[in-house]
Amino acid sequence: MADAGELKNINTSVIRHTLKAKGTMSKNALARETGLSFPTISRAVDSLLSAGELLEKGVGTSTGGRCAQLYAINPLYRVIMSLYLEAEELHWFVSDLSGKNVEQGNEFCAAEILKTIDTLIWRIQARYPQLGAITMGLAANVCGGIIQKSFGYSELWGVNLSTYLNNISGLPCAVEGDMQIVSTGFWARCSPPKKAVVCIYLGKMGIGGGVVIDGHAWHGTSAFAGELHYLPIEHNLEYAKTHFKDVDIVDYYARILGSYIAILNPDRMILYSNDLIAGKIDEIRKESVKNFPPHTVPQIEISYEFEEDYKRGLFVFGNRLLD
Repeated sequence: MADAGELKNINTSVIRHTLKAKGTMSKNALARETGLSFPTISRAVDSLLSAGELLEKGVGTSTGGRCAQLYAINPLYRVIMSLYLEAEELHWFVSDLSGKNVEQGNEFCAAEILKTIDTLIWRIQARYPQLGAITMGLAANVCGGIIQKSFGYSELWGVNLSTYLNNISGLPCAVEGDMQIVSTGFWARCSPPKKAVVCIYLGKMGIGGGVVIDGHAWHGTSAFAGELHYLPIEHNLEYAKTHFKDVDIVDYYARILGSYIAILNPDRMILYSNDLIAGKIDEIRKESVKNFPPHTVPQIEISYEFEEDYKRGLFVFGNRLLD
């Protein structure tokens, strides 16, 4: 049985999550939504208000009696720092609890990546003492926060980057492969939710895939899921180094999409735009599904929102760390 202190924390967490989901609410509305008693709601809301976690947001409309005070989460009570590394650029941004960016920038780091990250985190913590979590993504195979040997970032190979960031900041930290984050970001904007989504991106560090099933990014047993350069396609490992020079890109994409359709049977597949597939999405779609029964064919579309989905996914992972 939970003791009084534990029960108070549980009730406060319920109220916090309800306000995050519903926005501005009165105490009476919170009591109806959560099933908690009005005195319990009142004590918890007053405590959160005193701590600065909630804001008063005016009053609601009258139903004949006194207008009820409305409350909402203070978006700047905590902030989240997110970083993502692609090639030699380290992009970063700070977001509030509503997901709004309050500051962003990028750093060039051809070498001394860890030193660049150190300096950046110290700088951000000095400006934002309410920093509550750090998330990071990079185009690499990341298993349990440890960066595996890949096509780049040799300085990071074998480093438990999650632990490293935690040691620097003293905050909860999460490090994931870029496509696990991007696909989570895409999933977060799907309405209604999809059963299984595949996202594919060809960038400066090669091509990778991300899968979300029932709202959860699929990593595989060793976080190797989505390392598409290891598919049994002739010269596949070399393509990342030559940036797909002289490759029949329609055939290449069709092989990858066909593999996902046959093995995973997703309901939606997203191809993030790049110069190599510009104007070829219809050819890729037709070639990918030509051997499949009509009822198995997923929705295949091109997206120009890779960066937006990346940032959204980083925020989703960061927000989970604050729960």
